[in-house]
This record gives sequence, structure tokens and C-alpha cells, in this order.
Amino acid sequence: MQELLDKWGIKVDFTLLLSMWNESQRSYHTQNHLLDLIEQINEQKSKLSQKQYEQLMLCALFHDIVYDPMRQDNEEKSAEFFVNCCSEKSNPDLLEVKQMILDTKTHEAKTELSELFNYFDMKVVESDYEKLLEWERGIKEEYSSYGDLYKVGRLQFLESLLDKYPQNTDNLLKLIDYVKNSY
Repeated sequence: MQELLDKWGIKVDFTLLLSMWNESQRSYHTQNHLLDLIEQINEQKSKLSQKQYEQLMLCALFHDIVYDPMRQDNEEKSAEFFVNCCSEKSNPDLLEVKQMILDTKTHEAKTELSELFNYFDMKVVESDYEKLLEWERGIKEEYSSYGDLYKVGRLQFLESLLDKYPQNTDNLLKLIDYVKNSY
């Protein structure tokens, strides 16, 4: 990964990035999430140009690099951190990565490549119930400071996924029931 960072003129040590992915406030948005994204990108490598592959890898590394569950601007802060590490701040390919990072806030993509990354980032929603439950527990732990407000916001979010992921309605409904009855 350090070679990739160096190739793109991104002045940050990979070990610093890994330490950021391991910060104590993280329970779901950890190195495991990062590794999952890297695996998904690697599975699609043969269908991508080298530049697209590298842009997706950079987006994976930086999209949640700044993560504080108590803030609403993590994506903006992550994009800002990314740009601040770039030696060529006006490089259009790097600006596309910045936009892809920003697109993860709403998961509304501005480009096809961003759409692919958002798919990878949200692929957990297509999982079986056990994997969804693991995801839920990690998110709940990250947002534990919100108290009772967590349940209301989380239910709204999960219910919004039903239309977007109709192929997994049964598992999502089970997860919604779990959140309703457990908190």
C-alpha cells in the first residue's frame, strides 16, 4: 500500500493510516471493514483499468479515515485529510477520489466508479441475518453515546434500506425487529 501512496504522491505513512483505522471509537469502521473493501476491489481488478483500481484502493484507504460517531462531517473531514496528504492538489484523478469519499456520506454517486465503491461500502446490507446482526452491533457500539436517539435514527436508516435492497427484505426486516425489541 505504501507503494500506491508514493506512486500517487500521497505524503502519508501507511502505518499512520492503519493506526487511524484502529482508533478506540471504532467498532465497525475498523481495519476489518477496510480489508473487506480491499478484498472486494481485488475481486473486481480484472474488470477495471489500473487507474480505476488504484483510485478505488485510495478511496478505500481514506473514505472513513476520519471517524467520530459524534460528528456529522466525517466524510468531509476524511476528504480534507486525503487532499491535505496529496502533493498535487489539483490532479483531476485525485479530485475524483476526493469526490468518491464525499459520495459515501449519502451513497449517491456522481460517477460510475463512485457507484461501484458505494456498492462495496454498503455490500454488508445484502448479507445474511447473522452478518447484519454483527454489523448492527458494531454500529450500535460506535453510536452508544447517542443513547435512546440511536434507536430512532437507526430504525429510520434501516427502513430506508428496504426499498434499496429488496432482495434482502426478509433479513432486513428481522434486523429492524431486533433493533425495535432490543434497545
